[in-house]
Amino acid sequence: MDFPDSGDVVADLRGQAHTAVDLLTGPSYGSLFRALVAEALGDPQIAAALNERFITPYAGKTVARLETAQDQGQLLPDFDLDLAMAILSGPLYFQLLITQEPLTHEYVDRLHDALFTGMRP
Repeated sequence: MDFPDSGDVVADLRGQAHTAVDLLTGPSYGSLFRALVAEALGDPQIAAALNERFITPYAGKTVARLETAQDQGQLLPDFDLDLAMAILSGPLYFQLLITQEPLTHEYVDRLHDALFTGMRP
């Protein structure tokens, strides 16, 4: 998944998160991803592969997009961007894997609104 730079970090990351939600809740990829995570819990090699191929690249692209926004003055200069990444992704995985409550665009929008309110200058 590419990360666009429209000049509006909130819109860009919200669009990315909507795409991720669509994939994670879709009939084929969503079930496969949940099964892969379940296997990764008991198999360090699968966990390492999951991190290497999916988690780390996505997190890196997200943080890079946040860094650009920070450089452009869209975000507070001292906000911890790795923490922002954890806050952006953690609730999605929690909802998808633990509570199994519906993972929706509306939920993503509420999450982004809460986070970016605290990150803006």
